Amino acid sequence: MDSRRIPVIAIVLIIALRLSIGWQFLYEGLWKLDSLSGPDPWTAEGYLRNAQGPFRETFRNMTGDPDGLKLLDYGNVSTDWNNWRDRFIAHYGLDENQQAALNRLLDGTAKGLNDPNADPIIVPTSREIGPLPADVDLASLPVVFKYDADSQKMTALQPVTPSEEKDLLELVPKEAKDVRVEIGKLIDASRKVSYRQKLAAHLRGNPEMVGASAVKNEKGSFTPVMGTTTASEENGIQTNLQYGKIQEYKDLLQEYEEALAKAKIDYQFDHAAMLKKKVDITRAEVVGPVKSIDTDLKKDAFQLLTIQQIGRGAMPPEDTPLHRASSRPMWALLILGFLLLIGLGTRGAAVGGAILLLSFYLVIPPWPGVPQPPGPEHSLFINKNMIEVIALLGIAMMPTGSWFGLDGLIVRLFKAGNANASAAKPTENKPKAPAEPAKA
Repeated sequence: MDSRRIPVIAIVLIIALRLSIGWQFLYEGLWKLDSLSGPDPWTAEGYLRNAQGPFRETFRNMTGDPDGLKLLDYGNVSTDWNNWRDRFIAHYGLDENQQAALNRLLDGTAKGLNDPNADPIIVPTSREIGPLPADVDLASLPVVFKYDADSQKMTALQPVTPSEEKDLLELVPKEAKDVRVEIGKLIDASRKVSYRQKLAAHLRGNPEMVGASAVKNEKGSFTPVMGTTTASEENGIQTNLQYGKIQEYKDLLQEYEEALAKAKIDYQFDHAAMLKKKVDITRAEVVGPVKSIDTDLKKDAFQLLTIQQIGRGAMPPEDTPLHRASSRPMWALLILGFLLLIGLGTRGAAVGGAILLLSFYLVIPPWPGVPQPPGPEHSLFINKNMIEVIALLGIAMMPTGSWFGLDGLIVRLFKAGNANASAAKPTENKPKAPAEPAKA
């Protein structure tokens, strides 16, 4: 392309457009990279999970768990915790005492549990509280407590309830202040349940989450059991007492998917959008607490590290579908943005950037019949991503890197090298023309 035929102002604006898009790419990639070392690392989960249109399942499946259903399975989360614990120990080089402390956080015991699918154990809590007053009737102690007079140790066999605490303190005279203080410390320690117990309480033991049903026993009465009874499982000897939030979430998901598949006209899309809001609210109610427990566990584990261990930096991320789906666009933004800024391989970088933005465009394409995310922006066929795709393809058609960038420097060096090579090449000896005869 002959740049002499293009107005200078047009060249300046095209170069400015390339630099602007390059800076946007680079800064976005740097921000995402910087967030990985913080408490709230960036992921593409939210964007991919809300994908719509003909490629919806392709993009959603990149997350590995688009609806968070794996987080509602105790065995799956527990297994992930075991894998995380092994990687945490290996990366930071935890000593035996630190490993025991980490196991106590997870399981309440220094050895830890081998079977992640098993119910978590309740570890009795013991404490030396001194001699109980002689007038305390040991036979009247609540069953949750055991007292050994020889070692002067009291054991809480499980987390102590407020009523059990009240019953015990009523047996101990108020004058025995030291004993009452130690009993209070024992009770507080018994209530510090392990993280796996917290997880099991949410996913296995909370009627509000998992529901409760009743099975008719041999006596003709109903015995309550934990777990939601769905319509397909109901029979003559089983009845539903409470419908769990987890099952409600799964049913809402199914209803939303069916409504979205059938949607053809506006009111059907509106109905699907309303169901989507319910799905999002219910997901936050059932999945949010699991994520919170997971975050708290890792924060508490981090407190076990020494300054030297912290200096080793963050743990390398686990190679999961979501990690791959998040890291690829981040590195693409960094590399392509840098190349566009310095004008190196400009045409290829512009085409690569166009392909990257086209993939973003296809996650939620602004096409008729495709539900759009809520917000003030409204588009039809063309949105911000598509505008940048067109701009980058236009940049790829012009030698902007030669006008301003390393491409131009490389071209000039290459031409100078060829010119020098031509100048250094010896001139071929040509045969001399015969001399003309002398005129008379």
